[in-house]
Amino acid sequence: MPTIRSIQLTNLVLVMVAAGAMAALVSVNAAIGCLIGGAVVVANLFLLAALGRFALAAARNAGGVSKVGLAALPAKIALMVALIYVAFARIHIDGLGFALGVLTQVTAIIIETGRTSMRRRSGLPEEL
Repeated sequence: MPTIRSIQLTNLVLVMVAAGAMAALVSVNAAIGCLIGGAVVVANLFLLAALGRFALAAARNAGGVSKVGLAALPAKIALMVALIYVAFARIHIDGLGFALGVLTQVTAIIIETGRTSMRRRSGLPEEL
């Protein structure tokens, strides 16, 4: 299974490549939208991992499911939705660029899953 760190690093590379291509082929505004979309998904995965660790630790300390741990994940979703709304409503970012930046996360997951699978078949350690 790929690590969150490897997915995030691959995603950052993909965002930079996609933003460069958008700047060269479409517009600077599309490239900025791509960078913002990539930043949103990187921050989202980082927060998801941190909140997951928090929820597990809270459950371990409480001896079961923690109400704070359960409330943290929907609160993160609400925060991300609010930030994306503000980005579109106030800053007027390019939607195509933003969408491409968001899709880099899915692409990074696919790439890292494939790399991990290939390493496992070849006998190499999963994380180099």
